[in-house]
Amino acid sequence: MNRIVRHADARLKFLPAILLSLAAALTCTEGFAQAVARAQGKPAGELPRRGFAGVQVGPVSEEVRARLKLTAAQGLLVRGVVAGSAAAEAGLAEGDVILEAAGKPLEGAEEYVATVQRMSAGDKLPLTILREGRRLSLTLTLKPRPFESRPDLDVLYRSVETAAGRRRVIVTRPKGQGRFPAVLLVGGIGCYSLDGLDPEGAYGRILYGLTLKGFATMRVEKTGTGDSEGPPCASPQADLRQEVAGYVAGLRALKSYDFVDAGRVFIFGHSIGGIVGPLVAAEEPVRGLVAAETIGTDWFEYELANFRRQTLLAGTPYDETERRARQARACKQRMLVGKEAPEQILKDAPTCSEHLESPAPYTYMQQLADLNLAEVWKKVDARVLIIYGTSDFLTSAAEHEYLRDMLNSFRPGSAAYVRIEGMGHGFERAASQREYFESRGGGARPEFHTQVFDETLRWLTAAAGAP
Repeated sequence: MNRIVRHADARLKFLPAILLSLAAALTCTEGFAQAVARAQGKPAGELPRRGFAGVQVGPVSEEVRARLKLTAAQGLLVRGVVAGSAAAEAGLAEGDVILEAAGKPLEGAEEYVATVQRMSAGDKLPLTILREGRRLSLTLTLKPRPFESRPDLDVLYRSVETAAGRRRVIVTRPKGQGRFPAVLLVGGIGCYSLDGLDPEGAYGRILYGLTLKGFATMRVEKTGTGDSEGPPCASPQADLRQEVAGYVAGLRALKSYDFVDAGRVFIFGHSIGGIVGPLVAAEEPVRGLVAAETIGTDWFEYELANFRRQTLLAGTPYDETERRARQARACKQRMLVGKEAPEQILKDAPTCSEHLESPAPYTYMQQLADLNLAEVWKKVDARVLIIYGTSDFLTSAAEHEYLRDMLNSFRPGSAAYVRIEGMGHGFERAASQREYFESRGGGARPEFHTQVFDETLRWLTAAAGAP
């Protein structure tokens, strides 16, 4: 059966790489290794630094798997090692296959990333590897994770308090004195870190680009991710309310900084951020929001429409698509509407397993499905820019047009809509939805569609106005 890509992203780091949807983890992508090579500086926040291994990993190729006689899901291939890192000092080398980390077998990058993210600088990480067919044991003594540093702007590491613990926030500010307009990024769904931002990835191009044009920006690490305290991001305790609380705390801090003009603060919401963003703004007002590659309709209905769209793009006949869609509806109904836990559903409906996978805890998804997005947006008295790329197969033009019409019905003229030809969900260039769908997971870095930055900058500049 063809695999369906889930809604939001974590591969936008290009996404470490856009979401489980497009998800991998920052600590194991090519962009991160590049960020590490640049990173310098000293800590400026009170949160302790998490550990850094300094290894780039990826799936084992079929050729290597056959040669080493590995099972279908066994191991991770070392694609690169950062010079001077814990991995380099322990002797890990490109081409090694990591079989176990901290005594546990590895079957995916997510497991490795989750293991490293729980560790602090100075902790020891035992690895079992295969090198040219020989099984070896290595121990990495993790170093402090590097800090971002750029000569053309300031990068500040700070933290904010939430009921569940402190969250790391990373702020960029233009050089010079004064109070700047500012933008809070609310990114895609999933458990990934935004620390060590790849300047050539989509978020890096947008955030660094805005800072060089005179905007301060903020990223908020999710609970249990990066340096942040709190329950692990993938746990049932890390629900939607937890995520919103972190962004609200970050937004309030951003507005309080002496270099930020509190009356000219905006939210840039990408993917699920186009839903979380207005939830945040309903608690802490902003001057405007950008909602890019998102939806304005009921989440349960969206999940079904997205499933059908991608199943057809995968080349599945219509009759088989409808059979699968009926099964998906029955399974998702129980979890998203009936509020059953996945393990309860799977006891009597094991065929639901493929339909209950999600890039966030089931508690998060259930709270998401509870939302009446029209009620949420009606509380937000702000200007809005809605952006849709025609090659995005995770959302549709109709969903963005619905959002535009909804907002303008509440506050006439408040919502602008921009349609960008040939842009995918993660702001990449792609000729069509089908080409974008078929190219997901490819090795080459996608080309960033610069129009999304140009349109965002133009709208933000006009909306911010004079100080």
